[in-house]
Amino acid sequence: MTEYNFKGIKPQSIELLCENRFHDSKSFYEEHKEELKNGITVPMRQIMLDLSELMYDIDDKILTDPVRSVSRIYRDTRGNRNKIKYRENMWMFFRRYKNEYPSAPFYYFEFFPNSFGYGIGFWTYRKVFFKEVHKLILKHPDRWLDAVDACKQAGLTYASREEYVKDQYPDAPEELKPYLRAKNMEFTYYSTDLSRINTPALIDELKLAFDISRPMYEFFIDAYENMMNEGLIKPEDYMRR
Repeated sequence: MTEYNFKGIKPQSIELLCENRFHDSKSFYEEHKEELKNGITVPMRQIMLDLSELMYDIDDKILTDPVRSVSRIYRDTRGNRNKIKYRENMWMFFRRYKNEYPSAPFYYFEFFPNSFGYGIGFWTYRKVFFKEVHKLILKHPDRWLDAVDACKQAGLTYASREEYVKDQYPDAPEELKPYLRAKNMEFTYYSTDLSRINTPALIDELKLAFDISRPMYEFFIDAYENMMNEGLIKPEDYMRR
């Protein structure tokens, strides 16, 4: 059996994270800082370390720095209407360095006080850019449907947070139309069984799901690189935002 760095995120650590958010107090945070670090931040970074080899194999441009890729407990509230300083949910992204590859597709893992989830997402900061995904779907429909099937085999469910109301491609095959309405996409899995993140077996679960769903990530990356090659997405534009 593989020995992992990650040993689990304990229920008492999640409870402390929630309590820290409830108090929303620097003094409370400082008093429990080491507990939160050892119980929450370190295990999250260990997940990143344990998955880094697989993620590099999927895409050698994916950033696997555990410090930069894992969310922080302390929130930067500058310019944010929500002034609560501390989180009760944590996440990590497996994606290319955002300053060089803005809006790139990504894998993710996250947990909340009563659930956890993971999957693949692709959102562009200008929704019209996402039509490059549509173009690739229409050009390679069989490859797309195979990628969708791979996500289903990985236990991931399709969703889009925003869609076109009007049919953009009236002549497209019906089986493709649900995806051609999307302005963004994600293939996700969620569970309320938090006992599953309290064990190293979580790493095996994530590895299996991410590896099986690899065809979807590769499809998204091809569409993304088309956007960059056509000059639709430019790092310098992102830096000015």
